[in-house]
Amino acid sequence: MTIGIAANLLAVAGIIAYVLWRAHPVTEAVRMRNALLLASGRPEDFDWAPPQFPAGFKAERLPATPEFREIVAALKLDDLSGDWDKALALATHLIKRVEYLGPVRADLLTTYRAIQNGYGYCADFVKIYLALAHTAGLTARQWAFSFDGFGGHGHTVVEVYDRQRGKWLFLDVFNNFHVIDPESGEPIGVLECREALLASLDAVCMRPNGPGRQGFVHREKALEYYHRGVHQWYLLGGNAVFSYYAHPLVGAAGRVSKVLGQIAASIIGVTPGIRIYETPENVNQVRHLRSLRRQLVILAILTLILLATLAAQLILVGHGVGAPRGSG
Repeated sequence: MTIGIAANLLAVAGIIAYVLWRAHPVTEAVRMRNALLLASGRPEDFDWAPPQFPAGFKAERLPATPEFREIVAALKLDDLSGDWDKALALATHLIKRVEYLGPVRADLLTTYRAIQNGYGYCADFVKIYLALAHTAGLTARQWAFSFDGFGGHGHTVVEVYDRQRGKWLFLDVFNNFHVIDPESGEPIGVLECREALLASLDAVCMRPNGPGRQGFVHREKALEYYHRGVHQWYLLGGNAVFSYYAHPLVGAAGRVSKVLGQIAASIIGVTPGIRIYETPENVNQVRHLRSLRRQLVILAILTLILLATLAAQLILVGHGVGAPRGSG
């Protein structure tokens, strides 16, 4: 091994070690992922109605799998009157057997079965809800908020588009509640809920999605939890959960490692971007996330250059270029 090859290998190893160090704990790994997926949030990214989707939104185009069609058919949603009643029925179905046994982080069918056996965290529930909603002919999208500057410490929820009301409506599937307008009694959307939290916690009216376990026994705890993340909301730019797992590269990498599957999805562009709901209160956090993204991009470019140089060095060594000559 030449000095040049050794130096390149050491440099690549150093970059990988640095990134792994920055990605610990897992909440920091999520922050790095969010930084790479970050896009500026514009009004049209939040205020749109299906079947029209904003540029860059990865809307599900594939049909549901037979297993999910069978699950939804058994719920007999056609007997219900409108989109909101169907949305509540799907949420109620998912929450029936929650026991806080731990996260799943697997493919759709495995995650659904695990939820039915008491497993799953909020992200697992939202992923399956998106799949069920698409199967049922509803359009849903995923929101999240964080407590740590858009890192991995936070929560995720859904909005369902109600065609009868002509608006998006908020659902916390995992914690089994939605929010209504105190005057009209009508359900409201994520951004309306956010405004209500900022105006007065006492005026926020929570209602259960249906019978079953309540995520918060005390209303005050739920409101305090949401209020802590009120300035760190972001919308995920896609709901194509069937397409995600149907991609052959994601499937192949995921069978080796869940993390490898997520990396592969990010590289090939299957993972949706995030649109931060930017406010004066989170401007510094967004600036920090953009700075982190620049750092990661620079490190990625540097790694590619080092690997290309290393490949060239190995080729030269293989052809004997630079090898010591005999004395003749």
